[in-house]
Amino acid sequence: MPKIEFIKRHADRGAGNGIFTARFAAAGASVIGVDLSPHLLDQNPHRRLTCGDATALPFGERTFDMVFEAYVLHHVPTRERVISEMQRVSRKYVVLLEPNRFNALMLAFFLFVREERGSLRSSAKSLEKDLRRCGLRVVSSLTSGMISQNNIPTALIPLLRTFDRQTWWEEYVVIVAEKIG
Repeated sequence: MPKIEFIKRHADRGAGNGIFTARFAAAGASVIGVDLSPHLLDQNPHRRLTCGDATALPFGERTFDMVFEAYVLHHVPTRERVISEMQRVSRKYVVLLEPNRFNALMLAFFLFVREERGSLRSSAKSLEKDLRRCGLRVVSSLTSGMISQNNIPTALIPLLRTFDRQTWWEEYVVIVAEKIG
């Protein structure tokens, strides 16, 4: 999975239904998944899970080497509040994975699904600005991918993998940032 490889390359090390917790654990990371939804946590095959709010994570300061979120920020009214909380519990890295508003298919989805409209604010530039406002330094940024984790027919995956490269119009933004000092 190119997103995991990118994160591993730029960082030394939201749980949801396990799309990323399982892959990080398989890559050898010690993972604790957090999600606000008990229903989604029930679907997650990973065993180290906790129910919690991204604006008040149930962990002490500097608990983790890396704190990662996927598809959370476009659902919250104040992204900086979540990023600041991620920074609080991280010793070094904060990693964001969000939809890209410049992708035509994602834009159409955002416009038609009210719960996804927060993604209209989601781009590499705006997310990087939020990270810097929270006192983090952007290490690397990638806009890539055309494979939606939960809803792409398996037969289309080989074709869509040909689009897994850095372009401004791809489906997802992945940003690795680090704490300063």
